[in-house]
Amino acid sequence: MMRRFSIFRSVQSTPASRGQHWLPLVALMLVSFECNAAVDGEARVQISRQQTQLAQLQNQVRSLDTWRAEIQTQSDQLQIRYDGLYDVQKDLNTLLVSLHEDHAKLTGEYKELHDNHQELQDRFSLILDQVQTLSEEQKIAGQKLAQVESEGANRGVVQLLNRVEGLNTDMNRLRGQIEVLTNDINNAQKRQRDMYVDLDTRLRRMEQQGAAARKDQEALPALEERIRKLEQAAAGLTIPAPVASAAAATSAASPGAVTAVSAPAVAPAATTVAAVPPSLPPANLSAVDQAAIQRAYDNAYSNYRISDYQGAIRGFDGFLKTYPKHQLAPNAQYWIGESYFHLHDYRAAIEAQRRLLGTYPDSAKVPDALLVIGTSETSLGDSAAARKTFEELIARYPSTESAEKAKGRLAKLK
Repeated sequence: MMRRFSIFRSVQSTPASRGQHWLPLVALMLVSFECNAAVDGEARVQISRQQTQLAQLQNQVRSLDTWRAEIQTQSDQLQIRYDGLYDVQKDLNTLLVSLHEDHAKLTGEYKELHDNHQELQDRFSLILDQVQTLSEEQKIAGQKLAQVESEGANRGVVQLLNRVEGLNTDMNRLRGQIEVLTNDINNAQKRQRDMYVDLDTRLRRMEQQGAAARKDQEALPALEERIRKLEQAAAGLTIPAPVASAAAATSAASPGAVTAVSAPAVAPAATTVAAVPPSLPPANLSAVDQAAIQRAYDNAYSNYRISDYQGAIRGFDGFLKTYPKHQLAPNAQYWIGESYFHLHDYRAAIEAQRRLLGTYPDSAKVPDALLVIGTSETSLGDSAAARKTFEELIARYPSTESAEKAKGRLAKLK
């Protein structure tokens, strides 16, 4: 521009004779000035338009960065939920394996109990046959005794009386054996019911946990589908390329701006969720503790079933010391009393069952404990205390099986 003005002044300073020669050149220069001004205005408009486009592109880049951060956050949350579902599945698999093992164990125990029950029934049938035979012999002896009395043979009468006395003794002994066998059968049936109740409780707990796991597993495909759609959307997103003149102007103005715009163009590809191998599930402390508690109780109860009453007492006593507030604690206290009863330590059996009455007064084992106390008092020869215990059992729990047994034993005391 300065050069143009200098030329124009030089033209004005020339003499008039020379002005005629410079007039076409001046006109041409004026036309050139007007063209350059128009070109400069158009360039300014184009530069302003390119700057506006650049600002829009920068806003798009910022929004894409924000969207990318949100997708990454959602991906992390989905990964955490997937890891949690994997942990639940591992725990369920462990619990199912444990349940299968317990089921096999219970099946073997049930078979053994069924065989014992069948053996007791056979022995009971045999004893009933013996009682029937003795009854018939007693009847025959009574008939012979009446015949001898009518004939007045004193010697024969003495012999028959002795024989009848012996038969009565044998019948009393057989009745005692029948009562013992009946008690063993009732205890076996009670153990069988307890075993079924325990198995049903475990199955119900496993069904509840399995339902929750199935619900989480049903939600997992939907989460995976959502991740896949987000990945596809992120991979398909592109930034529109600027016009060539704008890119050239921007490059000339600030070389780093193009780098800032072009860098996010490949950024969405980096948002693809990598396949992260799931980590091993952490130990479920509550499930482990529950399994340890159940295992301690089952070990003690197994000793009781194989008639290792000393081992059962030690096992249940250790269970009570470690878990005095557990729901199986009343049962453990009851089986301690039963073990002492089978060891014929009736005073220890009474003490153990009274501890059950004092510590767990609302337990379902209270009627059975009272029955054991009354039976132990009968075995010790304390009929008055046994009568009082049986009457208390019948009055407090009239509809229980223990009350029915107490009625029969109370009738024998009278």
